[in-house]
Amino acid sequence: MSDLVFYYHNRLPCAAFALLETAIKEHGEHELISTFDEFRVDQYVLADSATSRIIAIDFDNTITADPDFYLALIKRYRESGWEPIVCTLRDDMDDNLLEIRERLQGDGMRIYTTDGRKKRAFMLHQGISVGLWIDDYFPAIIPFGSPLLIRNGIEY
Repeated sequence: MSDLVFYYHNRLPCAAFALLETAIKEHGEHELISTFDEFRVDQYVLADSATSRIIAIDFDNTITADPDFYLALIKRYRESGWEPIVCTLRDDMDDNLLEIRERLQGDGMRIYTTDGRKKRAFMLHQGISVGLWIDDYFPAIIPFGSPLLIRNGIEY
């Protein structure tokens, strides 16, 4: 898989993003843009909590869009002291969890299934603050017009 377009637009420094940016450059096949274009973007990168060391990565059409890239990125995050997790709109049925674990090669990553609920609200309800979101569908994270989207350059 190749040629994914990642969108990131946040004026605040973000160490988690810096690791992603380096991985994208080293990979050489993906592109990073900072201009919002919903028709061009494949992956949205949204900075959230400045103090959290958790990186929430979606599964469908995100990790599955380039599993090799994401497995290497997950390893890089871990080696740098971050905790990558999977946060998906799927439900927690055994088949869903088994498929995700197999794709992640059984690496023990925490998996959160929201059963269709907004991811950010779900995670906060679990007591988990996310530092960086990587997802193919930003509306799954937060409602339109929220400060998080506006801070990340999405005035939708």
